[in-house]
Amino acid sequence: MKVLKDSDDNFIIYLLKQDNHYDIDHKSEIIKAVKETVLKANKIYHLNLKGFYKVRVYLDKKMGFVIEIISIDDISINNTIDLRVLVYFDQEFYIEVDNFDFLPPNKKVVYVNNKFYINSNSLNSREIASLLEFGEVIYKVEEIDNFHLGRVIMN
Repeated sequence: MKVLKDSDDNFIIYLLKQDNHYDIDHKSEIIKAVKETVLKANKIYHLNLKGFYKVRVYLDKKMGFVIEIISIDDISINNTIDLRVLVYFDQEFYIEVDNFDFLPPNKKVVYVNNKFYINSNSLNSREIASLLEFGEVIYKVEEIDNFHLGRVIMN
């Protein structure tokens, strides 16, 4: 688990683990696991969460999930936390790296803005673990400037 502070009261949790139950049929289990993860992160990392939060969960069967915790209102009774969980299934996760040499051979890569992006679906678990040492998980491709104009190359 990796926790990053996005802004004053907003956080991002990366819980990158593979699970075949990341689908619409197991939505209630996913929501329960996400709530437990947020409460655990709150306790371990002293996030001081209290009040109402919108929680966006981006799922990828190979990579796991990314949780965005967005503060709606900080009014709480007895320091309680109220989480409204939205789950986005089958997201396209990419791994962003700066150096072409880190990429595994014979894979489709998108090159844009002096960065290399490889889709997690084209990688096995060993390759994912190796790339995560040098790269960053991208779960919102629409936030990358001109991603759709990137040059597709084969490594």
